[in-house]
Amino acid sequence: MIPIGITARNEAKNIRALLASLRVSVERAEAACGLRFELHLLLNDNEDETAALLAGETDVTVWETRGGIVEAQRALVEARPEAPWILFTDADILIHPHTVTELSRAMAEHPEVEIAYAEKYPLRPLRRTPLATALYYFNLREGYQTKRLYCNGQCFAIRRWHIPRPAELRWNPAADNPFLHLEAGIRCDDIFLSLGRAPEALLCTPAGIQYRPPETLRGMFRKYQRMRLELERMAYFFPREKPRGRRLDRTRLRQAPWGEKLLYGIFQAALLLCKAAYHAQRIYYSRWAKTPCPTWRPVEETKEPLA
Repeated sequence: MIPIGITARNEAKNIRALLASLRVSVERAEAACGLRFELHLLLNDNEDETAALLAGETDVTVWETRGGIVEAQRALVEARPEAPWILFTDADILIHPHTVTELSRAMAEHPEVEIAYAEKYPLRPLRRTPLATALYYFNLREGYQTKRLYCNGQCFAIRRWHIPRPAELRWNPAADNPFLHLEAGIRCDDIFLSLGRAPEALLCTPAGIQYRPPETLRGMFRKYQRMRLELERMAYFFPREKPRGRRLDRTRLRQAPWGEKLLYGIFQAALLLCKAAYHAQRIYYSRWAKTPCPTWRPVEETKEPLA
């Protein structure tokens, strides 16, 4: 029996669409792989009617957890220690019919693979602004960057999941401040799970997921802030581990149509604004603020209905 944990926070707009696509994918995987799956909805710090929408759904176990996505995952891992692997998925995405099959085969047939993750494909933007279009193409072309060397946390299967609790981490207390807020522990699963793993331990499967990228400057900044700040925090927790980055593939960018090159320029201009805002936020929360820097504000446009 393979558990599937659906991590969700205020996902009432999309939970039904996600479950519909996931059930199709699970049904095909059970037929193709001879496995059985169980669905768990992990509501982390939830405040909307997601749970009420699923009243009467007999094939989904609903959990109420606190402390963010990492603690939601931990609850399921500790409840299913006998599982050979666990599949985790976000709730604001759509699952391809073959995704669960490909993830399961990767885990069953390749013992060296510790994390198999689904490729991600952006949905076309709802807004018709230049920035929304630029962000769509940036995500569609994988940022015109070199090959991804870290996992995508939106949908992945993992064996031997382990993320340290805050009390298990060590850092220099003098380095902490309301901006870093190190005492909160690890808050972003995929950044930590990508650290220290050999390249062969990560496998991307082509059958993937569909999702909504940010479409506004505010949404872009909130996504950028989460990633950039968590990378900085990891450097304090694990100074010897260097996250694998990517670099611009200039050949790929040169081969792009001129319209996409123009959109890439718009993206870069917006990115400069995000970097400036992030720097200003760091100065304020490091020097003057008394409360922790807010780091998990919702990106409203990514929560719009997917189907």
